[in-house]
Amino acid sequence: MLPPLDPEAVRHLKEVLYRFLEELQTTKAALYLQGDRGAFELVESYGFGRREAILAEVPPDHPLYHWVRRHRTTPAVLADPESEPALAEILKLSGSTTLLTVPLISGDALIGFVDARDRAGKKSYGPEELQRAKAIGGRLLEVLAEVGLVAPPPPPVAGETKPQLVKAFRFPQALEKLTGLCGAVAQGEGVGGVAVTVVEGTTVRSLFFSPTPLEASEREALARHQHEVAAQAGLTLPEPSRWSFTERPSHGHEVRREEIRTTVLARDGLVVLVSLLAPAGGSVSSWFSVINGVWELAQREQTLRRAVRNLARVLLEPGDLSFPHLRQHSQAVSELSQKMAQELGLSDDEEELVTLAGYLHDVGMRELDYQRIYRLEKPPEMERRLYQRHPVVGARILEETAYPGLAEAVRHHHERWDGSGYPQQLSGPAIPFVSRIVHLAEVWDVLTSPASYKRPVSREQAVQTIEKEAGKQFDPNLVPVLLKVVGA
Repeated sequence: MLPPLDPEAVRHLKEVLYRFLEELQTTKAALYLQGDRGAFELVESYGFGRREAILAEVPPDHPLYHWVRRHRTTPAVLADPESEPALAEILKLSGSTTLLTVPLISGDALIGFVDARDRAGKKSYGPEELQRAKAIGGRLLEVLAEVGLVAPPPPPVAGETKPQLVKAFRFPQALEKLTGLCGAVAQGEGVGGVAVTVVEGTTVRSLFFSPTPLEASEREALARHQHEVAAQAGLTLPEPSRWSFTERPSHGHEVRREEIRTTVLARDGLVVLVSLLAPAGGSVSSWFSVINGVWELAQREQTLRRAVRNLARVLLEPGDLSFPHLRQHSQAVSELSQKMAQELGLSDDEEELVTLAGYLHDVGMRELDYQRIYRLEKPPEMERRLYQRHPVVGARILEETAYPGLAEAVRHHHERWDGSGYPQQLSGPAIPFVSRIVHLAEVWDVLTSPASYKRPVSREQAVQTIEKEAGKQFDPNLVPVLLKVVGA
């Protein structure tokens, strides 16, 4: 659940939310942020009447959730509800005919969105209105940082023009590795328990690993100790009474908890403290060395991954070129491919390759006559042949990056399980595994996205199409994985 807001924070958020009504003439607007359970939770709304249905939360299997994820890079408008039957019913319940969603991006993470309905006089949205909506969304992010719901941006670095906010409400990958390590350390010799405390703005969460539960007095002593250590390091933390606390059992041996030792691992935007509980006079310095080393390596790895994804964006849209439909489609395919990789339990490196291949599968289009051929539903023969060159062109571009497996994954993302695809008519297991995932994700997006070059079909029709082509166009073992992650 999201932390409660004080009246002053509510007032500031409502002031910005009201700008959608004032500047864009929408009739209503609602702000949602992602909570720790993954769902988008309603924070504030403006203009919704008591009889108008408004969602308290938008879970991952909800059609509005899928819409927002598909349009995570820029404001999106649904002016024809019949093209999205699942969303049409939601709009009908609130007496709305038009939906405008504005994504809120913190760093690389989608942390929330604004749901705005209708416009006075049934006016349509043009580029100017969408740009204004994006600007209001940017101001919302600033206010969210000011009230502590999102960590503030780090100080600008020389040459960096776009300061980014850290992820909110979700542990970054480096922190996930740290908590996994601390769970293992809690089983180590001479360790009576390990606490990992994370501070994001005014939100403090503490996770404690130990073979036996903490007494109330021990928990208070631990929180008080961490608070004092943070103060000595020049950090201001909320009072311990406002912290959330979770315990997880470890399988170590029960050890006396007489002393607390604490180290501060991070200071910029995200504060992380790790405490070890041990017998009096016990030595835990070696464990701290291991924890610090793993944390530094995990942070470096995360920084490199972020840099690679930023480079991928540059590869897709170099210089001043802008291909909004290509970018939107690529983002959707990347996200769906990543979800499939996670469902399959692939390693971190394999998941990263799948995610990048999904984003860059159509990068070859930038070297072809993109404006003429990309959105043709039934291209003439010459245009069709030109279009079919894009996997090879994309692979040639990516070969120079030397990223293992990426060029091959892109080269073969239009191969078909039965061997009737292109460019090399590979079939079955001969098709790279990553290519098979990306191909399936791409077809799903083409079938269901309103931004597709084809008129979208219902989810039921899309499912039927995918199932019918299992073993023909698609790897039959991957079809159930796709249908599971899309909630079909």
